[in-house]
Amino acid sequence: MQVQNHLAAFEELGCRVVAISFVTPQRLQSYLERRSLSMTCLSDPSRKAYRAFGLERVGWWRLLRPQAWGVYLRLILRGQLPRRPQEDVHQLGGDFLFAASGRLVYAYRSEGPTDRPTVDQLLEVAADPALRE
Repeated sequence: MQVQNHLAAFEELGCRVVAISFVTPQRLQSYLERRSLSMTCLSDPSRKAYRAFGLERVGWWRLLRPQAWGVYLRLILRGQLPRRPQEDVHQLGGDFLFAASGRLVYAYRSEGPTDRPTVDQLLEVAADPALRE
């Protein structure tokens, strides 16, 4: 979680970071403890939030795009062998930013498992004064 490493920068901009996962609360808690993550994380096993935000489940053809292979190849070259997925790899995620008023000001719906905005892109949007409205 790259955002975890930049929580202070988001907080300086007055942002609160919340992650939503479709895993059970127990599994999420175990994951947070193993990774020593301190950000707010919510469990959504029913995936109501995923549907509300228009996040798709995709087939293998979208998961095994060349970009994904490149990510896995880099991990292998660093000595990190990919493990068998423990979760639903077909569920895509996204990144969303809201103004203080609750208005959605930024929506990024991933096209594949490796498709995410950079932390710098998110911080740039978060720095927009319009978010304080």
